[in-house]
Amino acid sequence: MAKQLVRRDNIEEFISHDENRLYVGQSLILTPGAKDYLQEKNITVVYGEPVEKKINPEAKVTTPVVTDLEGRIQQLLQSDFSITDRQLITEVTKKVLEKLENPGQ
Repeated sequence: MAKQLVRRDNIEEFISHDENRLYVGQSLILTPGAKDYLQEKNITVVYGEPVEKKINPEAKVTTPVVTDLEGRIQQLLQSDFSITDRQLITEVTKKVLEKLENPGQ
């Protein structure tokens, strides 16, 4: 697969404007000028491919309701921080829960 050079003059075509993010997969290379532009415009850089959202047209659209704290932390890590590594999510969740149980330590 050929690599694409993302420069200041062509960066707009790579930005996911609805998410205000730029996904940098294995096929993209960012120039220093492109990095400066992203910082100036407060655009989040996510290293990795965007997660495809598969929609089943026959399924009802519902927002999952997470009631337990552990599930809420995991959902936050995935949706707000784009973390998809299950092991990392588990480790971070465990540390957050430990800190909440023992705040002075």
